Amino acid sequence: MEEWLKITLCVSLFATFRDFRPVDSFYTSYLTSPAVNFTAEQVTEDIYPLNSYATTSLIIIMFLVTDFVLYKPIVMLDALSSIVMFLLVLEPATLLKTKLSMVFLGLTSASELAYMSYAYAKIRDRKLYQKMTGIVRGSHLLGKCLSSTFAQIAVSVLHFEYGLLVYISLAGSIVAFAISFFFPPVNVSIYFHPESPKTAKPKVNYSTFHNQCHKDLGPCLVEKSPKPVRVVFDQLYSELRDAYTNPYLLKYGIWFAFATGVYFQVLTYNDVLYLKLNERNPVNNKLYNGGVDALAFITGALSSYIIGFLKVDWESTSDLFFFVGSILSCITLCVCYMTTSLNLVYIMYIMFCFVFQSMNVVARSETAKHLKHDSFAFIFGFVFFISLVVSSVFTYLFVQGTIIAIPVNVQFLIYGLIEGGLAIWFFFKCVKKKCTVK
Repeated sequence: MEEWLKITLCVSLFATFRDFRPVDSFYTSYLTSPAVNFTAEQVTEDIYPLNSYATTSLIIIMFLVTDFVLYKPIVMLDALSSIVMFLLVLEPATLLKTKLSMVFLGLTSASELAYMSYAYAKIRDRKLYQKMTGIVRGSHLLGKCLSSTFAQIAVSVLHFEYGLLVYISLAGSIVAFAISFFFPPVNVSIYFHPESPKTAKPKVNYSTFHNQCHKDLGPCLVEKSPKPVRVVFDQLYSELRDAYTNPYLLKYGIWFAFATGVYFQVLTYNDVLYLKLNERNPVNNKLYNGGVDALAFITGALSSYIIGFLKVDWESTSDLFFFVGSILSCITLCVCYMTTSLNLVYIMYIMFCFVFQSMNVVARSETAKHLKHDSFAFIFGFVFFISLVVSSVFTYLFVQGTIIAIPVNVQFLIYGLIEGGLAIWFFFKCVKKKCTVK
């Protein structure tokens, strides 16, 4: 088996078990159940927002520390923090313990970039990035699909208590933690443990060396060369400037920041919308959260696998692809605002996830392929941070009611309008490109 495929399968297995968390589909229901007995307002305004704030704060640290400790320890921390989170919400769950669990969930979310960055760091041939990204993202979504399917069967058919789903989710995180021990170590990184030619003088022209390596896409005879902290921060600024003065990478960065921010909000508060519609009409609006999540994630996984193996010139077609995807995202979220049918909301949610995951694979793989150096953790961490800022600002101003408390269905309308704004931007980029060609 080829080395890149071994690494990809190892990371994919970790991603599958990492996201096998059946309780996620019924987490709001668990927290508001008699066993825990929080109110819906407590969950929405006091508990869930801490996840956004914690992730936003910790991501800054994570994308620097990931490079310093050579990726693998942060992958292990990702699974370990998830274990702690589930231990904290085991019955009896107090408000303090549940709030603290959101901090560890934030640490898990902030560490998520590590396993993907690890794969990019271990696989040096950039021509393989699209395939690898599709496989790993598909496995991540497969884990969510299996998790949601199990959750729905456990609740609807086997009549499990929600608390038991927490124990099963804990088991999935423990398995992921065990798998992380078998990750081959990364020996070099771009900032704190860079490569330098063995035959070179002590002072190495970092930029020239790496550019030549990646042009050739071949192996380089290297050894570690430690780098002072001041030089590291100068290089971080240089990487950021180089990446986002490139219009092609800037486009993906802007999309990722806003679209992922919207995605976080939808995934966090869709349970709340489901519960509101169920309470309004419990006869016609029965809860099938697990089954719907399963369909959403399996369609997303299939789209990720397919996109990963498509041979498309994304430099010429990506604007049209993202325009259509953003329009569809806008429509699905606006329908969630307008309808009182939970079944229709479920359908729109499945479509939204399918479209987002398709665009996400393209944005990630194209960004990784066009970076000048192997600065994956930093660049992905930076745009992830911006998307979390977008999510946190919206949570602080409107979900918690700092300015005005907006009902959850109206929140989905605003998410749809943000996607509509992205669609308009990509439309004008398509028109401009067409005019330039003429």
